[in-house]
Parts: sequence; structure tokens; C-alpha cells
Amino acid sequence: MASMNLAEGRPWWRRWPGLLAVVLILAGGAWAWWGRKPPPPPPPSPQAEQATATMESLSLTEIQEGDKRWVLAGQKADFHKDRLEVSIQGVQVDFFRQQGQHVRVKAQEGLLNTKTKVMTLKGQVELESGDTVIKTSVATYLPGERVLLALEEVVMENPKVRVTGKELRVELATRKMTLGRHQLTEVKAVAWKPRS
Repeated sequence: MASMNLAEGRPWWRRWPGLLAVVLILAGGAWAWWGRKPPPPPPPSPQAEQATATMESLSLTEIQEGDKRWVLAGQKADFHKDRLEVSIQGVQVDFFRQQGQHVRVKAQEGLLNTKTKVMTLKGQVELESGDTVIKTSVATYLPGERVLLALEEVVMENPKVRVTGKELRVELATRKMTLGRHQLTEVKAVAWKPRS
């Protein structure tokens, strides 16, 4: 009797249904693996690019009630529109008192809040007023009180005396300086001459 091979007249996919199932499972797995990768991040919005404006130099003056309060100069500045802040490199600020007197402050960098006008100066901060020089690492200007604060260690020096301490408060309107935590005072010797 002749053997009948039923598979000869059928298409290949009916002959090997197991192979078809394996191919479909592999194709589904490949699609799941590669097809579900997250899309690439969107390009930065034009608004984010415009949030910071860079200036090669900066000069600002604040005048209140006809009186010049301060003049700020910087070598480089970045305006951060989203935070309403200007970060400044190589900053110098002249704070004005009555009768044209002023306190000059220099620092490596500064941060000015354009809304509140609070200024933070950092990095080798030097305050100069007459023959007195005050050095510290951080100083903050509070415009509502017209006060300069230096809470870190300060060294105040003039030709006659050298004072170190912390928590310096300089009231610009009254020319009053207060050292909250005094550490050391050194009186410099000057040549003494007896009276004749």
C-alpha cells in the first residue's frame, strides 16, 4: 500500500505551524524591544534659550527720590529672566552717602535681584571708605535698610588699627559700623615724639 503524505500538497505555513508560531513570537518580541524606546527629547524651546542674556560689560545706577544710591559696574554679566537675577563677574559698587561721600565695594562676583535690589557680593570682597579697608569673603546689601552685612570673618584696617571679627553691619545712611563678634584689635605703633 502506498503511503500518503498529506503535507505535500499544502503550503509551507501549514506544514510547520510550530515554526510559524516561533517566528511570530520573535517578531513580537523584537517589536516590543525596539518599538518601545522613548522618543528623543524635544529640542530646547526658544523661550529657554532666551531666558539668559549675556553682556560683556554692565553699568547700573539706582536713584531714589532724586538721590543717587549706588552705581554698579561689572566686567561681564548674565541676566536670568526666569529668576529676575543678574550674575556679575568683576563687580564694583559705589554706595553713596550724603555730601558726596561713598563706600566702594569690589568683589570677584555678584548677584543682583532686579526686583528686590538685594545684592550679594562674593570672592575677595573689599570695602573701602576713606583710609579704611575691610576685607571679607561675602557681603550682602539690603536696600530697604541701606545696610551692608558681612556675616563671615572680616578684617578691618586703617593706618592706626587692625580689627578682626564677624557679623559686620555698615549703615550707609548714618556712617555707623557695628561688629557683632569682635575677635582681635591690634593698634599699630607710630613714631612717638615727646612734646617739647
